[in-house]
Amino acid sequence: MQSDPDPKPAATGDSEPVAETEAAARVEAVAKPKVVAEPEAVAEPEAEKEAADEDDGDEEEADPKKARSAVDRLLWTSAWLTVLVGVFLLSGMFQADRAYTVLGWLGAVVAILGLLALIAAYLGCALNRITLRTKVLGRADLFQASTLVVAIVVICGLLVPTNNSAALAILLPWAVTYWLHGLTKAPTT
Repeated sequence: MQSDPDPKPAATGDSEPVAETEAAARVEAVAKPKVVAEPEAVAEPEAEKEAADEDDGDEEEADPKKARSAVDRLLWTSAWLTVLVGVFLLSGMFQADRAYTVLGWLGAVVAILGLLALIAAYLGCALNRITLRTKVLGRADLFQASTLVVAIVVICGLLVPTNNSAALAILLPWAVTYWLHGLTKAPTT
């Protein structure tokens, strides 16, 4: 049933055209769902936008967890690389045919002790017991102390009369921790 889009005004004494006008108005209201659908159409994108904002919050919370997980994996890698350096240093010492001098033995013992200290520090960081920024001696943090230990291990490892590549290999896990140390800001206190 189609209604006249522009109904004619009814005479005051005639009640039949008024009923026709009211019926046409009802048909037009039913025929135009756009008026009703438009607020819903606007509400749906807003609801989708709010849902997307909530999802972004979950992603923001997940990103620090992913970043922490990556840092932990790198710290575990540093610890295992340091273990491997110790194994290579020891295997080189056991395979050496030469007799060690006192300086060679002293260098080997200090290098192994330094490697054990570095392994403990890297494992402590990987287990989230300490961080590279943990203060250990006055103003010096763990990374700065580990840098000193790495320098001592390299020097003492070079004193051992075997292949020097094992002593220099300690620089790889140290480089990883150097990079990780640079990722975080120092506390401003």
